[in-house]
Amino acid sequence: MRDKNPIRAKEGQMMTIQQLVEVYLRAGRLEGKTAATLKWYVRRLNQFVRFLVSRQHSMSVRDLKAEDAEEYIAQLMEQEQKWVNHPNQKAKKGKLSMYTIHGHVRALRALGSWTHQQGYLPEDPFFNLPIPKLPKLLYPTFTPDEIEQILDCAESISTRSMRARTMLRVLFETAIRAEELISLKLENFDQRNGTLKVFGKGQKERIVPVGDSTQRELLAYINFHRPQPVESTITNLFLTEDGTPFTYSGLSSVIWRIRQKTGIQKLHMHLCRHTSLTMMATNGMNAFGIQQVAGHSSIKTTEIYVHLSDQQSASKYRTFSVMDRMEQSRGDGMSKRGPRRRRNQSEATS
Repeated sequence: MRDKNPIRAKEGQMMTIQQLVEVYLRAGRLEGKTAATLKWYVRRLNQFVRFLVSRQHSMSVRDLKAEDAEEYIAQLMEQEQKWVNHPNQKAKKGKLSMYTIHGHVRALRALGSWTHQQGYLPEDPFFNLPIPKLPKLLYPTFTPDEIEQILDCAESISTRSMRARTMLRVLFETAIRAEELISLKLENFDQRNGTLKVFGKGQKERIVPVGDSTQRELLAYINFHRPQPVESTITNLFLTEDGTPFTYSGLSSVIWRIRQKTGIQKLHMHLCRHTSLTMMATNGMNAFGIQQVAGHSSIKTTEIYVHLSDQQSASKYRTFSVMDRMEQSRGDGMSKRGPRRRRNQSEATS
């Protein structure tokens, strides 16, 4: 048990769990966490608070126990509906994925660790909260035909079709995150060098190259289709018809309409990034290059895309086929005979 600031310890004794969450999020904002990261924590931690209220918890920080989190995660695992209270999705029947539950565990463990480190509690109540093991799945990617279908559809869904198509093209071209896309400023596009300056998680800056055709589309959007900003201080690259910055929910709405019109149900924003990174690996980009473009902090995260590209490039493995090589080495003789067939009983006894 660590001896912390007695003032913080006293605050912890008097604080409610809702107040604790608010202080934690405020601290995250001061530390420079992005709005998207904070929103991620808000949704999960507020859901935990609602669960405690429904269980008639005292809601005092001093009464926060490991059992509270364990019962909450158990309820999530038993839940028969997903996307409840989701801002962009309608609730529907079905179990929550292990990835969703994993996210809730991470949020709770982060809150518990911070609470202890700040001295509000003498121990971390969620230190031993089990982390669910994630399944190792090979996610699908879009085919080139599907990408063309998505881009073509984007041109017909609104009066600002050029904006929708350009945004999606940039997502597929650069593999940047949706939040990074909508936060782009005009000055982030370096027309001379053909790059975008992107501010990712933790406000980390990186430079992402843009292909010639996407550069041309960006320039066409900026010069002929980008609305006049409602205020001179607005420099966002992508704007609404009213000249205000385009939002994440606006992009979600665009994606939803394209999904409805094309029937490509797997369409979501992160799959654009996933597809882009996989195709970069398939096209020959090495793991280090993909890591720099993606903004991954760990090369292990990047290696999955190299692995996926290898899985999808089965044709390259055929050149190493044992039996194919044997047939080639024998020349035409083997192919003239054709495959050996099993003798039937009459042939065997004749």
